[in-house]
Amino acid sequence: MKNIFIFLIIAGSVLYSQKLKFSGEIKQASLVKCTGDNIDSAWLNDIALKVNDNSYFIFGFDRDDSIKYTLKVKYLNNAFITKEFKPKKRKYNIQRINNMKPSLVTHPEAENERVIRERKISQEARKKIGENFIPMYEAGFIRPIKGGRISGRFGNQRILNGEKKNFHNGVDIAASAGTPVFAMSDGIVILSADTFYYAGNNILIDHGDGLNSFYLHMRKKFVKVGDKVKAGDVIGEVGTTGRSTGPHLHWGVQWFDKRLDPLGLIRNNSRSKK
Repeated sequence: MKNIFIFLIIAGSVLYSQKLKFSGEIKQASLVKCTGDNIDSAWLNDIALKVNDNSYFIFGFDRDDSIKYTLKVKYLNNAFITKEFKPKKRKYNIQRINNMKPSLVTHPEAENERVIRERKISQEARKKIGENFIPMYEAGFIRPIKGGRISGRFGNQRILNGEKKNFHNGVDIAASAGTPVFAMSDGIVILSADTFYYAGNNILIDHGDGLNSFYLHMRKKFVKVGDKVKAGDVIGEVGTTGRSTGPHLHWGVQWFDKRLDPLGLIRNNSRSKK
């Protein structure tokens, strides 16, 4: 009987499925969810990934990621599977915006200290990302504004008054001032800042496992640091604070410091609320 019991344990371990299901594109600026049975741990190029209770994990690719990645997955029976891939390249457009106030293109020297101080505040808030291992994003993703017009797409090279600037790290949605802004998923507010020179009134939300979203240029904010929000909660109103040429929401998403295309989350999401 003892030998039979041992055989059943061994046989059971052999029967573990080693198939992995990927949701999302292996593509620059994309978020990927990987699901399997009985996953114990996972690494992406030696970076440990958080495996959740339902045997899945997430990871993302930056706007310009072009290196080869090795994904290594360990199962509960100590078996391993390894996959290699390279994110597919994306094409980005050039966005030219002319007739901007010079102060909105390059901040005046007199504002240096303010800009540096505000950058440090944002950086300090971002240090908290990765501390929350609750996958609050399981609630799914929604568009943070109902309606509106996409006036700036992720990844576009910005040329302001003829001067080449950084690429656009989010999506701009033009809408009337006062339009409600929703949290794109469940999360915890880790920054709620007022009147930043560039970002204006802005909010940063941690959704767990390194996934975070930010909302800039708002007229009003209705949440504070530490607040827990649900997908679809109203967190503020569209405005034109900070470096802005008109009422709109700048909506950004990152996985840790990997800059993602927010619209890609919506395309690959089954939730249709709002």
